[in-house]
Amino acid sequence: MKSCFLPLFSAVMLAACTPSADRTLHKEEAYSVFERNAQTARQLILDFDAESDAALAHFADSAIWTPTRFGQTDTIPLKRAWQGWKRAWAAYDMELLSDIVLLPGVDPQTKEVDGSVRVYFDWAYTRAATDSTEEKTVQVALYEAWEFNENGQIWMTQLYGDLGAALQALKD
Repeated sequence: MKSCFLPLFSAVMLAACTPSADRTLHKEEAYSVFERNAQTARQLILDFDAESDAALAHFADSAIWTPTRFGQTDTIPLKRAWQGWKRAWAAYDMELLSDIVLLPGVDPQTKEVDGSVRVYFDWAYTRAATDSTEEKTVQVALYEAWEFNENGQIWMTQLYGDLGAALQALKD
């Protein structure tokens, strides 16, 4: 009995460790989903840069921004983020300074492409001159990550960069 067990056990282990066609298909599907979501992310950046209300269409109604700023502990819902965008558009001239290079995100556990989208970019914020101040521009490097729902809408955003310091520098 023992002599039959070892070859059977070895065959089962070999089969379990051999990549299957389904795994390859899953990877292909993940890249396909990434490509679709990357188009959405690119258009979001362009809509934001154009200060267009069309930017809202890229988000699920329940979209959130996760806390990434110092002292921030709560998520930000879409409505509040949108209000912030409108205030920023009114207060500053903003300009995308770099090419849009979108990268696939990966599942933190499996390290496999999961359809999420990442981007690194440089952004400039300019405060217009007034009677008592000169025009002032600051540049900030940003990293943004988006998670998408099954409908291809962004449901979660993470934005990393020292926006707080950049905007404070415009006030000084």
